[in-house]
Amino acid sequence: MKEFELESLSENIHFGKTKTYFREVLTSYQNGCYRSATVMLWSVAICDIIYKLQNLVDQYEDGVARKILDTVKSVQLNDPKSSSWELQILDDVYSKTNLIDSSEYENLRYLQKQRHLSAHPVLKENLELYKPNKETVRSLIRNTLEGVLIKPPFYTQKVTQEFLEDLDESKDALNTFDKLKKYIESRYLERLSPELELSIFRTLWKLIFKLDDEKCSENRYVNLKALRVIGTRNKALLNDLISGDPDYFNNISSNGEPIEALVFFLSLYPDIYQLLGEGSKLKIQHAVESTDVGKTCGWFVNGDLNQHFLSLVEWIEGDSHPVFSDNQWAYVLELSDSDEWEQCFCKLVSAYYCASKNFDTADLRFSQVISPNLKYFNVASAIYLLEKIETNSQVCNRSRAYSDHPKVKKSFDRVLGADFDYSPYRRFNETSRLEEEE
Repeated sequence: MKEFELESLSENIHFGKTKTYFREVLTSYQNGCYRSATVMLWSVAICDIIYKLQNLVDQYEDGVARKILDTVKSVQLNDPKSSSWELQILDDVYSKTNLIDSSEYENLRYLQKQRHLSAHPVLKENLELYKPNKETVRSLIRNTLEGVLIKPPFYTQKVTQEFLEDLDESKDALNTFDKLKKYIESRYLERLSPELELSIFRTLWKLIFKLDDEKCSENRYVNLKALRVIGTRNKALLNDLISGDPDYFNNISSNGEPIEALVFFLSLYPDIYQLLGEGSKLKIQHAVESTDVGKTCGWFVNGDLNQHFLSLVEWIEGDSHPVFSDNQWAYVLELSDSDEWEQCFCKLVSAYYCASKNFDTADLRFSQVISPNLKYFNVASAIYLLEKIETNSQVCNRSRAYSDHPKVKKSFDRVLGADFDYSPYRRFNETSRLEEEE
């Protein structure tokens, strides 16, 4: 990590006093004073831990933090010259709180050893003082910044509550997945251990997929976005988490928004579906068969996207006449990044357009799903659309067809070739030529 990157990272230090003290560390490092930088870095790290413990006492009345601080004060009173309390506070914070995890603890222990070698006249064989190299000090600084200094003093029992309250207050501003992801990662997740992230995941699961009171309903979709972020960050750990507590994760709602939200979530994490019990699977399968969300997102039940495509076409062209939102179409397109699925998507929007029951619906659907997606069509899907158009007079006989279909032909000429014979598609051919003749 280059020096300017260390400076940038140091701007995220949580406490102002720590940030002020850290400038001395960075100045020493930049001037090549690596012993001084190491000694000061250890002092800054210990001071920052004390500030965090005191914050837990002041803000949350944390009894564990208070006891650790009282022990330190007692040791200092009994032996003011001793520095043994520094390692003791590190051990206590690691074993009794969630301020640091095992890797951060080991990094700090290594920092303490380097500090000891740098601060005391430990002479090497050639009678020179020990001097850590630049790469070692840079690594110590980076690890201490990321593992301690930039992390806020979260109280374990309160972090989930604070997280949920923040989402509730900020949900209007966090109105896209990308905004929410950036927000909660920078504010919370990058400073939490995987164990705490999974603890939040566990709580969110119940709030989203089981409970249906007013507050849960109001925050279901911002919470769902947060669950997706945490799930993606900890994907390798989810299987063990869920299979390790089947009673908790199978306690899901049978209907309404909770089960629909679960179907959507499982469509993004299909491996989790296989971990659920048979009772949960029956609830999910019923939602897939009976709800719009389920029919749109339930491909994971049989795991076959080709079958899902056929089911969607049957649903679109059936008697229920579903109306898709822009978000639904965006979801369907992103189900797979394969070329094969892209062409399935083109055929789906073609079926949707050509299932229009009146002129107004056809006008709307052309603007919504055909015009913006013409760039995706290949030969097979283009011919599919042309064939579908021939089957519905509501698509061909509307007045706007004479301005819409020439746009299709212009795009398809690039795909099918300028000499392609449109005469077998009489209705399309008529509507696509009239504007040219005029």
